[in-house]
Amino acid sequence: METKTTLSLAPFRGITNRAFRNAFSRHIGGCDLLYAPFISGTGTKKVHPDKLRDLIPFNHRATVIPQILSNSAEEIILLGNTLSDHGYRTLNWNLGCPFSRIAHKKKGSGMLPYPELLDRMLDKICGQVHIGISVKTRLGHQHPDEISKIWPVLNRYPLEEIILHPRTGKQLYRGQADPAAFAALRKAFRHPLTYNGDIANISVFHKLRELLPGQSSWMPGRGILIDPFLAHAIRNALPDEKNRRSRLADFHRELQEHAASIPGESKQLGWMKAVWHYLAGSFENSAGVSERIKQSRNRQAFQAAVEYTFQQPFSGEAEKESYFKSLTR
Repeated sequence: METKTTLSLAPFRGITNRAFRNAFSRHIGGCDLLYAPFISGTGTKKVHPDKLRDLIPFNHRATVIPQILSNSAEEIILLGNTLSDHGYRTLNWNLGCPFSRIAHKKKGSGMLPYPELLDRMLDKICGQVHIGISVKTRLGHQHPDEISKIWPVLNRYPLEEIILHPRTGKQLYRGQADPAAFAALRKAFRHPLTYNGDIANISVFHKLRELLPGQSSWMPGRGILIDPFLAHAIRNALPDEKNRRSRLADFHRELQEHAASIPGESKQLGWMKAVWHYLAGSFENSAGVSERIKQSRNRQAFQAAVEYTFQQPFSGEAEKESYFKSLTR
C-alpha cells in the first residue's frame, strides 16, 4: 500500500501572508499544510495585536501552521497559548533561519551550536505550552555535524514534527542540499521527519524520492513559488494547460486585489514584484520576464508586463530548474 504523500508550503517572509495563502488555496491548492511566515518580538507579557494580524481571526481556507523565531521560552509559551486560544493546534519553532543578522542573536540556525540552551528551553516550553510544537531546522549553523548534538535533545521532547533542511546556516541557500545526510538522520529522529530543500521541479522531486525511499512528508518552497502547480505534478494530478492558465490568472487577480489594499503605489508594486521574483519562472524566458516586471515603475507598466507575460508559453522543467538555481547563486 502506497504511503500518503503530505505536502507543505514553506513560509516566505514578505510573500506568503494570509492573502497569498487564501488565494493559493482557493485557486491553486495541492498542499496539505501552509506555513505562515515567522513572527518575532512578541514579548513575554502580552502579544500585541499587530503581531497577530496575519493569523487572527482564524479564517483560513487551508490548514495553516504559524511559526515563531525566538530564543525566549517565555515568548514561545505566550504566543503558543495565545494561538491555541484562537483555534490553532501547532506552532512551529524556526531553528533554521540562516541569515547572520538573526543567527548572531542565537536565533534561527544561530541556536544550533548551543544544544544545552535548546534543552533548557524545550523543557520549559513543553511543560507549559498548550499547543503542539514542531521544529524547522538545519544540519547546523557553522558545521553539519552540529546536528549530532541536536537530535538527541529534540528526541527527548514530545514534538509533533521535525522539518529538516539539509544545509548549514552558513551555506544560506548556496551549494547543494544534502539528501544523504537527511537519509542518515531518518533513523536517528523519533519524530515524523519532513524533507525541505531544493525541490526545484518535478524532476528533482522524483530524484529525491529515489534517494529517500519511503519518505512521505515534503516541504517544497521556492519550487512552488516558481511553479504554483508543482504540488499537483507531485501528486500526478497536473491540470491541463488551459486549466492552469485560467487558475493562475484568477490567483494573480486575487493577489492584485490584496495589493490594492496596501497603502501607497510603491508598496503595492513592491509586494507584487516579490511574488513575480519567483513566479517569472513559470514562463519561457524567465529571466526576461523577471526583468520586465522588475523594471515596471507604475501600475500601468506593471499591468502591461503581466498581460504580456500571461500570453507567453509556460516554461519547461529544465528552465524551471535553471531559474531556481539562478535565484540562489
